[in-house]
Amino acid sequence: QSSDETRPFVTLTYAQSLDGMISKQGEQLLLSGPESMAMTHRLRLLHDGILVGIGTAKIDNPQLNARHVPENDLRKYAQPRPIVLDCRLELPLDCKLLQNFRNGTGQQPWVVTTAASSTPAANALIEAGAHLIHIQGQGDRPTLASVFGTLKKHGITRLMVEGGAKIIQSCLDSECLDQLIVTVAPLFVGDGGV
Repeated sequence: QSSDETRPFVTLTYAQSLDGMISKQGEQLLLSGPESMAMTHRLRLLHDGILVGIGTAKIDNPQLNARHVPENDLRKYAQPRPIVLDCRLELPLDCKLLQNFRNGTGQQPWVVTTAASSTPAANALIEAGAHLIHIQGQGDRPTLASVFGTLKKHGITRLMVEGGAKIIQSCLDSECLDQLIVTVAPLFVGDGGV
């Protein structure tokens, strides 16, 4: 149960290196081993939705589902809803989230945006299978409280936030967090790390 009735129960989870980095600037960086990957996928099944920012969606092209879990768990729990915070509607039309939905192997991805709904980009995402959720923002950036509150109104009661760096930092700086899970990879990223 969330400590705040206006938003879902929020779990922030991420992997970091020994020097506190979560990625390399503009490129994918795998910091999870088999054990932490299995834990993350099991945690995903315990949440209604998985949220990432557009940077993570574009660079990592994640599936935001549970794959590395026992078959019994897949029968017992529903796959989480993939959710992307994408204020400029930049989600690639050929991303795995949309492909999985079109192939019947994933839930329909939600794109939370401050962009207008009548643009060519919005129409293209809707045609590709995305469900757009429009919210108000300061400039083109909504507050996490407004994003989480909107998701709660759309039926998300347990939300797992997986990144990227801006969303992770916003969660840590805000009071919109109920649970924090950090795994530490035994390596140094060094220069170019974020």
